[in-house]
Formats: sequence, C-alpha cells, structure tokens
Amino acid sequence: MSLSTGMAASVMPTDGAERQKAAAMEEFLVRHPLDAGEGVARLVSADGEEVEVPAQMFDVLHQISAMLARGDGVAISAVSRELTTTEAAKLLGMSRPTLVRLLESGAIASHRVGSHRRLFLRDVLAFRQRQMEERRKSYEALMWESDALGFTDDV
Repeated sequence: MSLSTGMAASVMPTDGAERQKAAAMEEFLVRHPLDAGEGVARLVSADGEEVEVPAQMFDVLHQISAMLARGDGVAISAVSRELTTTEAAKLLGMSRPTLVRLLESGAIASHRVGSHRRLFLRDVLAFRQRQMEERRKSYEALMWESDALGFTDDV
C-alpha cells in the first residue's frame, strides 16, 4: 500500500494479497467489537511493545479496513478544530459565497479573528448533520407522498 506524507495521506491497496489482509482485519474487528466502557484494544509491535488503541481510533481502523478490503482507496486529511471559510465550504461541499451567506444568516456559528471569519469544526459538522437529517426526512416524505399517489418504480 502506498502512503503519502504531510497533511494529507492516501492509502491504496496495491494487490489482492493486501485486500485479503484488509478483509481479514475487518472480519476480526467485526468479531471483536470494542464495547463502550468495556475492554481495551491494544496494538502490539513485532518486538512485543504495546500501546492502547482509543475507541475512536478503533472505529476508524474498522472503517478503513472495510474500505481497503473492497479495493477502495482511503484518503486521510488533517482537519484543525478551527476552520477558514474556504476549508469549511470544502468540507460541506459548497461554494465559499454560499457558506458566507449561511454565516450571515446565522445558520452556522462563526467568529472573527481580526478581519477573517473562522468556524469551529464542531459547528460545521453539526450543520452538516442537520442538513443530512433534513434531506433524509424530505426524502422519506417524498416517498410517502409517492406511495399515496400510487406511483411505482415499474417502467
């Protein structure tokens, strides 16, 4: 697998053997979940040195191993706790001017550092979660309406 260095990294399975190893790891993590408050996961080096794996990192390892097992690549990027408007817009998948309009309307909290706006990561992620929930509810309402009107998927 290739791993680039710096602020962002990407991991791509380079052959079938690596995909099989990732699949074995994903299967192992499914069989041995880390229950909240119970048990401890440990990473052991070849020379026997151990370190505890935090629950959050355990979950990330599970997700990464599942993606690599499918043959998908994984991109890892550092995200600071405080974001510029450009970084926040990119994270939300929207243009910076659209984000600025949301900031001006108060839809997302922000603060100023000098003349520049900054957003806390937690506020951006909370907004994204609210948007996803609203979209899901709208989709479900549309499906209910479609069913009530007798529309089908038949062509």
